[in-house]
Amino acid sequence: MKRILFLFMAVLVVATSCAQKGKVTAASAFIDNGDLAAAEERINDALEHDKTKAWPRTYIVAANLATEQFKQGAGTPKIIEAADHYFKAAELDQQGDEKGRGIGRAAKEIKVALTFFMPEFQNAGIEAFNADDFENALAVFERVINLNKLPLYEEDNLPVDSVFVYYSGLAANRSQQFDKAEKYFEETIELGFAEGDAILLMHELYVEKGDSSKMASNLRRGFELYPDDDRILTTLINHYLSTEQNEEALNYLNAALEKDPTNASFYNARGVLFDLSKEYEKAEAEYKKALEYREDYFEPTLNLGVIYYNRAAEEMNAANDLSDNRAYEAARKKAEETFRQSMPFMERAHELRPDDVMVLETLKNLYYRFEMTDKYNEVDSILKGLE
Repeated sequence: MKRILFLFMAVLVVATSCAQKGKVTAASAFIDNGDLAAAEERINDALEHDKTKAWPRTYIVAANLATEQFKQGAGTPKIIEAADHYFKAAELDQQGDEKGRGIGRAAKEIKVALTFFMPEFQNAGIEAFNADDFENALAVFERVINLNKLPLYEEDNLPVDSVFVYYSGLAANRSQQFDKAEKYFEETIELGFAEGDAILLMHELYVEKGDSSKMASNLRRGFELYPDDDRILTTLINHYLSTEQNEEALNYLNAALEKDPTNASFYNARGVLFDLSKEYEKAEAEYKKALEYREDYFEPTLNLGVIYYNRAAEEMNAANDLSDNRAYEAARKKAEETFRQSMPFMERAHELRPDDVMVLETLKNLYYRFEMTDKYNEVDSILKGLE
């Protein structure tokens, strides 16, 4: 009698297990037939029942359901949920049953399912990114990277997906998750993907974080890796200029000009360095050299006008300190000539940037000084229009 009872109980356990697994099979069939509500009811039961909540196939079907719900407009979080079901399926497949048997039995089924899932999943992340939904985009991109690292792909030796590492950095940065952004940009640089863009994005990240301690080292690394990328060198020089590390900036500028001796930007930057150190004659020569290679370059044009204007103002102040009338007149005339040297550069700067207030104010003072009434009135009218 006991033997019959035990046999009955064993049959009952098997029958219960089969019934629960039957719900998973039924859910899959309902998905195929487009009845997602019926599929959801059955898969939710299977996800909670002891007999099926540790079965990898339960999560494969749950992932399939979530994917179909996403396609029906359920939103990006739903397809993220699908990815998480695949992670769970893979995790359970690596554990086997309660006795550790059957490890890897579902690997092939999971891989086949992921083959169809991944393009849909990647596109969902790209669509979220393009819609400025950066948090969900990041959630997708990170899972794309980690799905490819699952143990079931170990023999395939899949390379790191550089594109999604890069876009994870972008999405993290734009959602202000700066630590994650730094991690992914660092990995992007190590992978050699996006080249100079990755270096410059890392720099922008440090600017955003206010982390000046890492800026120079990142840019120096970028210059070493991509010496032909003028953007990196220019950013590095500007960083040194803005932090008043003039000697370092000059060293990089000299190296840059040896490599690219016709680059007007480098001559202008070197002019700024000499300007800051009050070596005005050297600055003047650099600005003029910049204009030889780019006639419509606003910055050195303006800077030359400023050099002559400030020099003239100093000369006029010195003249006013003279008590001897003859010496005063000679010094005054010299200052007037220097003011006139400033004028064509300021006029050219005005042509290049008609609404620049500093240029207009300087021209107004020059025209007043030389009693050029018509031009004075013209500039005065422009300034009033800008108020």
